[in-house]
Amino acid sequence: MKLRRTALSICLVLVASACSFAQTVTGSLVGIVTDPAGSVIPDVKIQLTNQGTSATSTATADSSGIFRFPNLLPATYSISVQANGFKTRIVKDIIVGLSENRDLGRLALDIGNVTEEITVTAEVTPIQTSTAERSSVIEGNQLNSEAIRGREMMSYMRMLPGVVDTTVGRDATGGSVLGGLTFNGSTGITGFMVDGVSDIDSGCSNCFTHFEPNIDSIAEIKVLTSNYQAEFGRNAGGAVTVVTKSGTQQFHGSGWWTHRHEEFNANDFFNNITGLPRSRYRYNIAGFSLGGPVFIPNHFNIGKTKLFFFVSQEYTRQLANFSNQYRSMPTALERSGDFSKSVNGSNALIVVTDPLAGAPFPGNVIPQSRINGWPGDAQFLPGAEHLFPAGNRSVLAGQLPGGGQRFASPAQRHRPARHEFDFEAERLCALGPRCRRLGRTLSELAVSEGPHRGPHPGSPGAGPRHFGLG
Repeated sequence: MKLRRTALSICLVLVASACSFAQTVTGSLVGIVTDPAGSVIPDVKIQLTNQGTSATSTATADSSGIFRFPNLLPATYSISVQANGFKTRIVKDIIVGLSENRDLGRLALDIGNVTEEITVTAEVTPIQTSTAERSSVIEGNQLNSEAIRGREMMSYMRMLPGVVDTTVGRDATGGSVLGGLTFNGSTGITGFMVDGVSDIDSGCSNCFTHFEPNIDSIAEIKVLTSNYQAEFGRNAGGAVTVVTKSGTQQFHGSGWWTHRHEEFNANDFFNNITGLPRSRYRYNIAGFSLGGPVFIPNHFNIGKTKLFFFVSQEYTRQLANFSNQYRSMPTALERSGDFSKSVNGSNALIVVTDPLAGAPFPGNVIPQSRINGWPGDAQFLPGAEHLFPAGNRSVLAGQLPGGGQRFASPAQRHRPARHEFDFEAERLCALGPRCRRLGRTLSELAVSEGPHRGPHPGSPGAGPRHFGLG
């Protein structure tokens, strides 16, 4: 009985998650069926077809002639309207965007035989009448049509009305991508979602994102600047929502390599005056994308309408300049436990308290019997002495004896790297949108080869960031 309740609870959570996903990413399509005189026609069968995957769904107009298709993923659709005594009306190239409620208005059927067809093309840029939101939509092909430095999607934001980007360096994807963005003058929190899931680092609300897709894996970006729905209400600054690509019946792929080097740049005025060479500026960004149907000829998914995939991966390498680093390391006395001469910036003694007695150590010296995990101790980890190297420079003049930076780390080459991976599998079945998404994983790994020969506490770099949808 307990196991059954647990399984039921898990099912409810999954259903709630699916509903939440549909509310933030999927759109809807609505319209009214009428006769040539403008009177509504009830009980009309309407068939909706995804032009990319050939997936179909049907709906029936109600007594007021109104039909609705909810929970539609962003894609291009066509509808077929059939009624006895009227010609079949087909409307193609209906684009349903991210979280868009598309209203087709009145669809007038002409009197005739149902076998006769009238085909029309939907409006490319219809007027949005179902919401008062102020928003802009960026399609994936627009991102590839612009010369975006660093292939960073946020670089496109400054081209949108009402958006100001004060960030100067967007040389590569990742990092603090939301910093510097303001929407209609508001500097509040900016929301960022990928495929309906919040992608904001909760510890830094308006700074870092867990994952940023490469521009070849993006199907559409919607930027909400004002008057948006309550589901985005926590984002006072604006909301950026991204939908990644899915596979279709046709195979589509791309490959890219972007190389930037200081040899392609002109030297600046001040470097020329002082005889300095051009600053180091080296970036290599390479990747690929591939999507299509999963099928075995004459055996599985013959019609290419059941199972699809999309995969994309991008590698970013850069060689950056960094200045020398200076750090304070333990003195010879402090390494032996003697802190009698250790002072702070105010030249006051740094008191070391005995955690067992709750009082300072006599003479501010830690007994050797109380020291462990340090060079010479049996519990000391091999190689850990490099974390606290001996000083390699004298204390600078004017600095306090205990506060000098005794260790210098000369800057060498710094090679930050970013590896981004996006994989998605989609299965279509008769149950509709609830079983379409078979699985999706998005991950990003950022690593950094230290810019200094010696240890560099707090050196830039990050660990792997995984962002998964299932």
